[in-house]
Amino acid sequence: MFGFLKKKDSTLPPEPPTAPAVDEDLSLEERVLRHVAELVPGAALEGERLCFDGCGGLTMRVEFPNLDGPQFRMEAILEHPDFFGPLVESTAGVKEGDEEKARFAARQIVDSVLDALLPALRGEGETTAPMELWGHTHRFRASVSGVLLINAQEPPDRQDLWSRMEGAVLSCLGTQKVYWVKLYLANLSGSDTSCEVRINGWVVPELTETLVRIARSWPLENMPMKSAKQYIVLVQDEDTPCPYTWDQAKDLTRQAIRLFESGTAYDSIPEELEKYAPTPSLAEDVFGFLPELMAQAVLPQVKVTSRFSVSRHGAGQTSVWFTQCRAWAPVYSAIMDHFHEDGPAKDQIMSIVGTSAMFHGLNNALNSGSKVEDLMMSRVFTVSESYQLW
Repeated sequence: MFGFLKKKDSTLPPEPPTAPAVDEDLSLEERVLRHVAELVPGAALEGERLCFDGCGGLTMRVEFPNLDGPQFRMEAILEHPDFFGPLVESTAGVKEGDEEKARFAARQIVDSVLDALLPALRGEGETTAPMELWGHTHRFRASVSGVLLINAQEPPDRQDLWSRMEGAVLSCLGTQKVYWVKLYLANLSGSDTSCEVRINGWVVPELTETLVRIARSWPLENMPMKSAKQYIVLVQDEDTPCPYTWDQAKDLTRQAIRLFESGTAYDSIPEELEKYAPTPSLAEDVFGFLPELMAQAVLPQVKVTSRFSVSRHGAGQTSVWFTQCRAWAPVYSAIMDHFHEDGPAKDQIMSIVGTSAMFHGLNNALNSGSKVEDLMMSRVFTVSESYQLW
């Protein structure tokens, strides 16, 4: 079920006649967790985390990566045994004082992602249409938050965002037990827009274009901007346990980085990775994804399609979305860790990027007179006959 909810500061609960004393020694993070616990029945603090009753082991902690006077950005990190990787949701604002920041951030998280996530983990939700992937049928239950609105009483055409995007989003799902989706659109003054469709934290540009078209047709009615936001959590009815974890995928990626940078012969790397991999399919994913994702990271100006072809020996090609490949996110996370923690030199980076099909395709296109802004790169990954998409 969903409803329309207009988001303003005035929606926050009024202060009680006699406000309880606040411990001045509490950190900003602790204040946020306490406010969330006050707003969510059954939530309880355990150390530096919040635990949620009846949700199968869901926990939440918060961090403030950006804090500059009254301006702040907070990240809520939610973890659960059924999540392949952590759910990270951010909120930002401008508030004076720690209590105001904490109260605002807590309300934002409760009214957005927790509004969809808590019912989903308690077994609630509407059954969606089945989708097919790699010869298997996948069925999900969708728990949908209300529509959070700014400067509007109703969303565009009185339709919630999920009803417009459900079919397109379902086509991007894969084998994971739980997926979380953020839909956001804003019409800004000057004919500008700000929109995104995120699946497990990743923006999918092709789906985002639909929200851009909707935002452009949403009359501002003398407002400086209008926005609508909605969260959806999808839980798969049945799932086959994945033979590897998020951490194992990251660790194997770091091993692959060391092999590339040490000058190991390119053709021998797949066999070396299989020695350390929990399953051969993960070794194939890491070997294929690492050069392409590192090239994408160091060449952000190059547009790349969100779908690619997987060419399996003896079985032809299958088109998949990157959101359907479980290893995609931990491989990228390992690359970012490598950049931030190890500070690789240019020649080390190029030892990996130089093997990327995207890099070679880009060079060929530029040498032929094409402009970067006019290019849209696509990718093909070749895998073995026994390869399994997780």
